[in-house]
Amino acid sequence: MIIFFFLLFFSISFQPSNIFAQVHPGLENFNFSLKNEAEVLFARGQYKESIEKYKEVLKSEGETSYIFRTMLKAWKAMDDLNSAEKFLNNYQTSTSTHVWYAFGYLNYLKEDYPNAEKSFEQAIKMDSKNGLAWNNWGAILSEKEEYTLAVKKVQRAIDVNPRETIFVRNLNAIYKKMGDLDRFENEYKKLLERKSKQRALTYGKVLARVIRQKAFGFYSKGELDNTILGFEEMLKIYQEIDDIKGQVPVFFSLGLLHEERGNIKKAQEYFTRVLSINPNHIQAKDKIKTSN
Repeated sequence: MIIFFFLLFFSISFQPSNIFAQVHPGLENFNFSLKNEAEVLFARGQYKESIEKYKEVLKSEGETSYIFRTMLKAWKAMDDLNSAEKFLNNYQTSTSTHVWYAFGYLNYLKEDYPNAEKSFEQAIKMDSKNGLAWNNWGAILSEKEEYTLAVKKVQRAIDVNPRETIFVRNLNAIYKKMGDLDRFENEYKKLLERKSKQRALTYGKVLARVIRQKAFGFYSKGELDNTILGFEEMLKIYQEIDDIKGQVPVFFSLGLLHEERGNIKKAQEYFTRVLSINPNHIQAKDKIKTSN
C-alpha cells in the first residue's frame, strides 16, 4: 500500500486524472490550452505528439526558452537530435534570445560544450534575464569542473527567477560535486533567518525532495523508523516555508507509514490532518471510514 501511495503522489509519471481527482475535482472538464496539452503529452511520454503540439504553440502563443527546452528534451528522449537540429535550422523567425538558447541547449545535449557556451552567451547578450541560459551555462562549467564560475552563473539564474526549482536543484548538484555537502542546507537556514521568503521556499522544496529520495532508500531497505524520520523532516521543512500543498502528501505518507507500523491511532491523526487541509482527499476519507 505504501508503495502505491509513493507512486501516486511522488512519481513524475502519474496520469493527470489522478492529480485532478485529488487536488481539483472537476478539472477533468477543464479546457486545456495548447501549451497545457503539450505539457500533458510530454509528461505521458508521448514525445512525438508533444513536439507537434509545441510547434502549434510556437505559432499561436510565441516562443519561449522553456518551450524550446521541452521540445529538445522530447527529441533527446526519442534519440533524434538530428530532427531537432533540422527543425531549428529551418525555423522561420528573427534570431531571438530564445532561439539562441535553443541552439545552446541542443549543443549541450550533444555535449558540444564550446558551441553551447557561445550560444548561451549570445542568448544572455540579447536578454540578461534569460535564466535558463545562465543555468545551462553554469551546468557546462560544472562539467568542466570550473565550480566557482559555475556557481556564479547559476546564482545569476536564481536572481532572475527565485521561484525556479530547476536552477536551485542545479546549484545543489554543483555544491555536491564540489564536496561541499552542507552548503545548500546552511544557505537554506540563512534564508529562513533573513526572512527571504521566496528563495527559502524554493530552497526548501528542493531540500525536501532530497530528503524524500533518502527516505525512499530507507523504505526499500525495510527501515521503517528511518523512513518516518525522513518524512517528519520533510514535514518540518514544508511547515517552515509555509507550503500547505506540500504538507498534504507528507501527512498522508506518515499516516500510511504509521499504519504499517501498527500505530493505528497515530495513522488516523495524520489522515485527519490531510482532511483538515483537503476535505476532498479520497484516499484519506477511505482510511477514516475503514477505521470507523
